[in-house]
Amino acid sequence: MSDLFMEKDRGARAEALLRDETLLGAFDVLENGYMDAWLQTTARDAEGRERLFLMVKTLHAVKSNLEETVTTGKFASMQLEQTE
Repeated sequence: MSDLFMEKDRGARAEALLRDETLLGAFDVLENGYMDAWLQTTARDAEGRERLFLMVKTLHAVKSNLEETVTTGKFASMQLEQTE
């Protein structure tokens, strides 16, 4: 049962982060910066574009992980309600 409480709590904290304007703004600034840098690469800079692509993908992976944590927390909350 303690795992369900922990998942519920983690989900609530992840949800709060995804609503936090400062964090969302940081994600936007980073993604826009990576995209601007990508657009400024030269045709010969395949390595630089690949690095920027991976940075954008990593940023998206962080967001996805937070969203998955929210979903897991909601399922944990539903399980806890059913056991009460």
